[in-house]
Amino acid sequence: MTYPNKELHVACNYLLRLIKAHVELSNEQINLFKHTFHDILSKRFVNHWFPATPNRGSAYRCLQTKHWKDPVLKSIAERSCLPLHRYLPAIFTMWIEIQQIIDKSLKVL
Repeated sequence: MTYPNKELHVACNYLLRLIKAHVELSNEQINLFKHTFHDILSKRFVNHWFPATPNRGSAYRCLQTKHWKDPVLKSIAERSCLPLHRYLPAIFTMWIEIQQIIDKSLKVL
């Protein structure tokens, strides 16, 4: 299996930019967020990353803030001790796809 390291790195840094627009983070907070983000999502994507058929598993690789019901974002927020609901848009959708990150409201990153 090709592993989504590059995509996770880009997605994580994008979320950090959004967060840092609202709050100053220490290096410790940044490192904890990065570690937590990579740990949770790399485990989640183990059986949902198919480079030969990129659309397969796409919905599973989506993060959403709508009503803050996304268990993945909740886990990342809790483990990284960052109240993401304060720093991310109220309605935000991001897909972590093979070779691209898509923020529904903005663009392909």
